[in-house]
Amino acid sequence: MKAYLAERYGGPEVMHLGELPEPVASKGEVVVTVRASSVNAVDWKIRAGQLRFISGSKFPRALGTDFAGVIHSLGEGVRDWAVGDEVYGFTVTATGSPGTHAERVAVPVTALRRKPASMTFEQAATLPVAALTALHGMRVCGVLAGKSLLINGATGGVGHFVLQIAKARGAHVTAVCSARNAALATQLGATEVIDYRTQDFTTGSNRYDIIYDAHGYLKFGKARRVLNPKGQYVTPLGLPTVYLRSLVQNLFTSQRLLVANVRSEPQDYTELETLVTSGVVRPVIDRVLPLAQAGEAFAASERGGLAGKIVIAP
Repeated sequence: MKAYLAERYGGPEVMHLGELPEPVASKGEVVVTVRASSVNAVDWKIRAGQLRFISGSKFPRALGTDFAGVIHSLGEGVRDWAVGDEVYGFTVTATGSPGTHAERVAVPVTALRRKPASMTFEQAATLPVAALTALHGMRVCGVLAGKSLLINGATGGVGHFVLQIAKARGAHVTAVCSARNAALATQLGATEVIDYRTQDFTTGSNRYDIIYDAHGYLKFGKARRVLNPKGQYVTPLGLPTVYLRSLVQNLFTSQRLLVANVRSEPQDYTELETLVTSGVVRPVIDRVLPLAQAGEAFAASERGGLAGKIVIAP
């Protein structure tokens, strides 16, 4: 089958369109024909070798975590699923699982959700990693009604979901993004928009109850300058060093450093599906590219400045 492959760890030059053996469903697995997948920052971080201590050294390999598609075949012991079912979900590629930037992928049934009929495959493929990360990030903040919340990277893959969820929960949202995406941020519910290219919000006079660093590289030391005395800084970067910093930091100050990576309990998916199917949250798709142009998708994700997610359609 066709897949967009990484031949080794490295830069964009190590990836190309190629062939992999057809996946076979093991016990408790299904093979899914991928109709759409999306690109997350973790995909190119794996390729760059930033997670090599857990992602292993097996190459060539397809990357990609999110998927939406149709069940192609069933492994031994699989119940309650049938060939032809429309599904979506994600695989933990960071620990060596097969990637989804391919025509087909074998996944455990525990990774599957039934795709709501009102969602397109492209919309469903944007949700698992980014939207579940956003949902968990807002959950750890507690009650949002009436609070001031700033999102750094507010129109990117995770950020645009945070913006909509926070607005729905009653927060007053300030969006930090490029001027090109300012109109989108306003449409999604931001009450104020800051162009990061012309204004450094960390040196301003405004103070916020919550800062969500969807971009991931703000650093707590800078963010705390504009946090209220009991403010919360939330990052989706679940790195060991960040967890350690949060444990130490939260012992000695009333300003909190919170780590909120993806959480995928059934109730999380249920809540997310309700938000999307009711129209409260809208997945924004920057562009849809064929599998052969997955390299362009990776490059755009690494550059940043996207309006929502990039989807790959094998």
